[in-house]
Amino acid sequence: MSLQDNKDRWIAKAQEFKSDKQKLVGDVAKACAFVSYCGPFNFDFRQKLLDEYFHGDIMAKEIPVSENLALTEFLVDQATVGQWNLEGLPPDELSVQNGIMVTRSSRYPLMIDPQG
Repeated sequence: MSLQDNKDRWIAKAQEFKSDKQKLVGDVAKACAFVSYCGPFNFDFRQKLLDEYFHGDIMAKEIPVSENLALTEFLVDQATVGQWNLEGLPPDELSVQNGIMVTRSSRYPLMIDPQG
């Protein structure tokens, strides 16, 4: 790998970082809305809220936001999810979302488990 290749790679990464930094406000707003309002709902309705309502509202206000934000990856790392799995939490997306809401909420979240 030549110095020119490294320079090109660093320039591309710097531009990507700048773009990510600009979208951080919208991403955090979307994550906060998720933790605050999505607890009582099932997975499908949560996705609808995130993709249509929250994302649409952020876009209408012209706040930069990532198009395909993976909220579970944004809010928790894989090591934490692995620890939750070792403690008995199922590895499905809904369970991980519930784990995020329980650990990230400042008050007791309203959670409804449709599976009993």
